[in-house]
Amino acid sequence: ITRHELDDDRARDENEKQWQLEEKARIAGYNFNEFDGSNPQPSLLAVITFLTNEVKRLTSVKCPVCSKLALPAEPNDLKALYLSHSDAKTEKEKKARRMAKLQRPERVYCGCWYHHKCLDRFITEPPFGAECATDGCSRRVYHADWPADIKELERAWAGKQARVREIEDAGMFL
Repeated sequence: ITRHELDDDRARDENEKQWQLEEKARIAGYNFNEFDGSNPQPSLLAVITFLTNEVKRLTSVKCPVCSKLALPAEPNDLKALYLSHSDAKTEKEKKARRMAKLQRPERVYCGCWYHHKCLDRFITEPPFGAECATDGCSRRVYHADWPADIKELERAWAGKQARVREIEDAGMFL
């Protein structure tokens, strides 16, 4: 190691020590006792409160599109919402599972609850990018299972309408 490299290392060490002293002085000026969101505190109370409030509320929440309860009142119907494909043995059970899947409640990013089929219709049919239909919400409806890009939704809807017109035209031709 040359003298020049040693001098560079010493200079870097001095700069680092100076920076650490300045950082300590800067941090000492903050009052971390005051909660402003930058110093989160771990707490199960917030999680438990949220979950209990949501679960209590979910039994009376209505879908904004069809105005029916988001969850079915019958426990057996509720069980049918979450049957797996392998649990349905007979054709009747498979059909009930498919129908129940359409009624499965979905929570969108604004916190409101929709039935799966109602949410699909609300997001994929015009007007695209509509605000939530729940009273007092008025935020745009987003969900991870559907695209958020309005242009993509418009193209998909236009393609679906074109296929319907082609089938009607073919039916009229025959």
